[in-house]
Amino acid sequence: MFEVGRGSVLIPIGDSLPTRRRPLVNVTIIFLTLLAFLFELSLGAQVDRIIYRWGATPLLITRALAHDPRVPSSVLWTLVTSQFLHAGWMHLLGNMLFLWVFGDNVEERFGHFGYLLFYLVAGTVAGLVQVYASPSSTVPLIGASGAIAGVLGAYLMFWPSARVSVLFPVFFLLVPLEVPVVFMLGIWFLTQLSAGLATISVVSQATGGIAFWAHVGGFIFGAVAAVILPTRAPARSVPIGAGLGAARPSRGAGWLIHAVNFAGNVIQLLILFRLAFVLLGLGQRGPLGPLVRLVAALTWPLVQPFSHLLPIIQLDGSLLELYAVLALVVYHLLLAALIWALSAPTRGHLAA
Repeated sequence: MFEVGRGSVLIPIGDSLPTRRRPLVNVTIIFLTLLAFLFELSLGAQVDRIIYRWGATPLLITRALAHDPRVPSSVLWTLVTSQFLHAGWMHLLGNMLFLWVFGDNVEERFGHFGYLLFYLVAGTVAGLVQVYASPSSTVPLIGASGAIAGVLGAYLMFWPSARVSVLFPVFFLLVPLEVPVVFMLGIWFLTQLSAGLATISVVSQATGGIAFWAHVGGFIFGAVAAVILPTRAPARSVPIGAGLGAARPSRGAGWLIHAVNFAGNVIQLLILFRLAFVLLGLGQRGPLGPLVRLVAALTWPLVQPFSHLLPIIQLDGSLLELYAVLALVVYHLLLAALIWALSAPTRGHLAA
């Protein structure tokens, strides 16, 4: 089983990219996946029989590819059918949320038919990568996250400067943030890769039934496909603060707003990297040591004023600097307020 939300503490709820065409295929995939899950629920105790019949079992896939006469070649179709099965509500909703946020823009770039083909092939490639990583496994692979990982890889290549609206869990609260997509998906990919590498040398149940190599394979396939496949004209990212003002600033104030926006984004990105490095337990003596030390030195003056207000807490073996989260929220709100104030003269002039 595999799910795309595992390894991400940021819950996406929207992005900065508008769409000009209705994502008919993306919505249809979500609808069919929900329908398939409702069918699973209706089976009750018999659902395991369906999962073993239509899920992609690595051992059977391996034997079918080797032309084993005991295994029919039709078993290979389970690499497609398994993409529409899920193991539970959280598995399903996590995957569909990521697909809803990121899939519509990718569909617009590939076109309806091209997106459908891309989605199914990405899921198939992801499944094959996981089969190669564990060829003797008899546990069926189910879930859409291999295909969705492909969507994420393509999205990152198409719009590396886009921003994503996310919810960051702090205790019992969900704090809204706007983060660069390159940070969110970059950290997610590194998490999947490191977890996948761990499964090579550690024989344990630490992965919790998550096929990390399917995520890695799907993501890389999506990134490569975005570069080599023909696409439609791209959508443009909506800049931060666009919803706060009703008009485009004048040329005189425009450069100042861009400068403030750039500086604010750099500050937020550095704090996000600090949070990620601490959360992932990346020490200052590892291969990323110089980068970790640099980020720590640059961000400490930014977060230090908040260090007396909130503590560091431990989450499932990882450390979370709550004061850095508070600093991130404060700087984000200050940036939005400053951009709104700088664009106020233009709004007032047009209103008159």
